[in-house]
Amino acid sequence: MQINYHQTQADRGGFALPTTLIILGALLLVFATIFSLMSSNAVNTQRNKQYFTSQSAAEAAAEIVISAMYRDFLAHSLVTNGTGYTTLPATIDQSSWPVQYVFSDTNGVANQVSVVVGPEVNTQLTSGQYHGLYSYARTCTVIAKATPISQPQTVPAAVQEQMQFAEIPLFQYAIFFNVNLEMDPGATMTVTGPVFCNQNIWEGSTLLSFASTVQAAGTNSDTVNNPFAVWKPGSAPATFLLGTSEPENGVKPLMMPIGTNNDPAVVRSVLDLPPTAYAMGTAGAYTANGQVYMANEANLIVSNAVYGTNSPSPVGTNLFVYLQDSAAAPYLTLVTNDYYVMTNRLVHSTYPTNYVPACFCSNIVYAGYTFATNVAFGDWREMHSGQSATSRTVQAVQISVTNLCTWFKNSQVNGGAIFNTQISNHWNYGICSLFVYNSVPPTATTLPAVRMVNGARLPDSGLTVITPFPIYVKGDYNVMDATGTSSAGSTTHTKPAALMGDAVTILSNGWQDSTTSENPVAQVTTVNAAAMGGIVQTSPLNPTLNGWSYSGGAHNFLRNLENWHGVTLNYNGSIVVPFYSKYATNQLASGISGGAATTAYYTPPNRNYAFDLNFLNDTLIPPLTPRSLALVRGQWSTVNGF
Repeated sequence: MQINYHQTQADRGGFALPTTLIILGALLLVFATIFSLMSSNAVNTQRNKQYFTSQSAAEAAAEIVISAMYRDFLAHSLVTNGTGYTTLPATIDQSSWPVQYVFSDTNGVANQVSVVVGPEVNTQLTSGQYHGLYSYARTCTVIAKATPISQPQTVPAAVQEQMQFAEIPLFQYAIFFNVNLEMDPGATMTVTGPVFCNQNIWEGSTLLSFASTVQAAGTNSDTVNNPFAVWKPGSAPATFLLGTSEPENGVKPLMMPIGTNNDPAVVRSVLDLPPTAYAMGTAGAYTANGQVYMANEANLIVSNAVYGTNSPSPVGTNLFVYLQDSAAAPYLTLVTNDYYVMTNRLVHSTYPTNYVPACFCSNIVYAGYTFATNVAFGDWREMHSGQSATSRTVQAVQISVTNLCTWFKNSQVNGGAIFNTQISNHWNYGICSLFVYNSVPPTATTLPAVRMVNGARLPDSGLTVITPFPIYVKGDYNVMDATGTSSAGSTTHTKPAALMGDAVTILSNGWQDSTTSENPVAQVTTVNAAAMGGIVQTSPLNPTLNGWSYSGGAHNFLRNLENWHGVTLNYNGSIVVPFYSKYATNQLASGISGGAATTAYYTPPNRNYAFDLNFLNDTLIPPLTPRSLALVRGQWSTVNGF
C-alpha cells in the first residue's frame, strides 16, 4: 500500500502583528526613556546653570558689603560689631542681569546679608604676598543668599566669604618704599630682609643681592634704564638669593595709614601737626582718625620758641614739654622745668635736676629742661643754591637721651618719675615716644630740625622720636642696655627704637659742630633703630646740578655729611620711605658754585647695613610703628542648609 506524505506549511500571518507590536512597544519604551533622560538632563542642566548664576549673584551681594567694609577700614571707621553692613542698598541695579534675584541672610530676612566681625588679634599671616608677616587683624565673615525670581527652576545659592582686615607694621620690611625705589650701590651690599615697593623698583648693580622677597606693585627693572634720570643699570642684574621666584611684579599695593590712593604728600601729613578736628589735647585727637597723626600718640611733646638759638642766652623760657595721656583728662600736662639759671646780679648759677624755685621771680634768668636744648650747626648738602661752600644753618631742638633717662628716674617734684609711672599705670609701659616740633621758620639759609645726642643707651621701654622736620643722630645710638653692649652686627643689647622725620642724617662719633669745612673726617659709628623719612625725588637731568638728578637710592637714604672713606657705618634697622622730603630738599649732589660741581660734601661709608630681626617679634618692634592697611582674602565657599 502506498502512503503519500504531504508537508503542510504553517500559517505565519498570525504571529507577525504581535511581534511588530512588541518591537514597536520596545522602541517606544526606549524612546520614552531617552526622552525622559533628555528631559531630566535638560532640567538638571538648567538647574545647575541656575545654581551657578545664583552663586554669582550671591557673591555680588557679598562683595557690595565687603567693599563698604574695606572703605570704612581704610578710613579707620570699621564698625566692629558689624551693624550697618547687614542691610543691602535699597536697590541693587539688576537691569542688565538676565535673571532677577531676592537676597537674604542666614535667617531668611530679605535684603539682608549675615556679617560677623571678629576681634582684633595679633596673628601671623600665612598665605599670599604677606606670608610670614604678623599683623593686627580682624577676621570677618560675610554670608549672602540669592534666590531667583519668576524662573522655571527656582534654585537659590548661598556663598560665604572670609577675609582679614589687617594692619601690618611697616618696620617688618628691611626696605619699604611708597615711591619709586632705586638701588645702585658702589660696593657689595646684601639686603637681608624683605623688600616692598608701592611703585617701581630699579635694582641695577651686580654688587647688590637680596636674601629675601622683593615685591613691587609696579615692575622690577634690573636691565631697563630709569626713565626719570640719567641713572642706568649695571651690565648685569642684581642677585636674588631666593631664586627664580624673585622678584615679583604687580602685587597688591599696601595702603598707607592715611588717604585713599597712597599720595606721598598726603602720607607725609601723619608727621605734621594734626588738623583742627584732631588737634592735640582735644577729644578728637584720640579717636581712630585722630590717632593717625603721630603727634596725638606720642607720650611727650617738645617744642621751642620761634627764635631758637638766635636770642640772648640764657633768657626766659624757650622750650616747652608736655606729657600726653589720653587716659587722663585734660590729656596734656605741662612738665615742670628741671633746669634753671639764676642770678644774684653778679654771677649766674645753674640749678639742674632737683632744684625748684619758690617763685618765678626776677632772679630767674632761664627756666628749661636738662634733656632739651637749642643748638645750631651746618649742613652742606642743604646749602642755599648759589652760595659757594656755605652751609645752611641747622637750628635744632636737641634731645640728650642720657639726660632724658636720668629725668625718667628723678622722683623729685620736677622729675619725670611721676609722669613715667602715670604712663606705665595706664598703658603698661613707660614713656617711650617723643614728638618734637621746631617752631623756627625754615628759610633759604635756616633749616629747623631735631637732633638726638648721647643716645648709646635708651630708656628701658625703648624710644621712638617723631618730628615733621629733618632728624639728625650724633654718635652711637641704641648700642647697650643694663646687661651689656652689642657688637657692630648685633642687636642683643638694644631696645625697640625708631627715628621718623622729613629726612634722617647720621653724624659720626667724630662730628664737631664747630667744624666749618666740608667733608670732615668721620669715625666708626653704630645706629640701631628703624628709620622713616623722605628722599628727594629723582628728576629729569638738571643742568644746574651738573647731571646729578638721582635720589641717591635706598642705600643713600641715611644721609651723611662727613668723609667716611674707609670708615664703617653700622646700621641695624628698617628703612621706610613713604614720601618725599619737604624741608631737606637739596638733591644728592656735590656742592654748588655758579652751577658747577665743587668739593663733595661727603664721602660714602663702608655700609654694614642689616635688617633688625627683632622687628619680626611684635614685642620688640619700635613704639608707634606705622601700620599699612591690607585686605587679605581668605576662604570662599558655598553654604547649604538655609
